[in-house]
Amino acid sequence: MNYPTPTLQPLPVSSLVTEQSRQRLVTAIISVTNGIAYYIEPYQQQLLDRYTRGRMTLDEVVYSLEAAASFRASAK
Repeated sequence: MNYPTPTLQPLPVSSLVTEQSRQRLVTAIISVTNGIAYYIEPYQQQLLDRYTRGRMTLDEVVYSLEAAASFRASAK
């Protein structure tokens, strides 16, 4: 069965990486989960906040989230 998928609108690309552009990216990512029951844990919010302020790269955020997920999976 074919399910309709939402049309994704590309974000305007800028060569300047600013706190505002990082916040727009975080907002866009979170908006994809609208309508999906998902709880952002405090450590996840801290990572997103650190990314937004430029204290972490996106790669570092992804690595941290993957490491936490791996740790939780192995702890079960």
